[in-house]
Amino acid sequence: MTVTVKEKDIENAILAYLATRRDLVPLAWKNQSVGVFDPVKKVYRKSHNKYHLNGVPDILGVLADGRLLAIEVKRPGGRLSEFQKSFLGIASKTGAIAFKASSVQEVCEELAKVAFCLSAKLDEML
Repeated sequence: MTVTVKEKDIENAILAYLATRRDLVPLAWKNQSVGVFDPVKKVYRKSHNKYHLNGVPDILGVLADGRLLAIEVKRPGGRLSEFQKSFLGIASKTGAIAFKASSVQEVCEELAKVAFCLSAKLDEML
């Protein structure tokens, strides 16, 4: 029997981990980006607001140095949409730490890449 991991469970595990790393990520939250469900039409309604952004990651946060943290959560083997690729690419180019993750381990690995630089930068500020 194959057990399918739900994206929601991965998100919750990542958020629980981030809550233990307030030294690196003082703020982290689940971005509620799913549309409003219309029970009559049985579909999710999309926003018609001209400022709505498609592709905003599932988890957002602020690193200790003020940079944006953006994590798009996918089940193992899951693929990013073009909107998600675009958001992560633009965010990364502007200095954010933005990536796709399918596990807490992947988040740990990504944060480890910036942890040394972050702690060194914070030490310089003191």
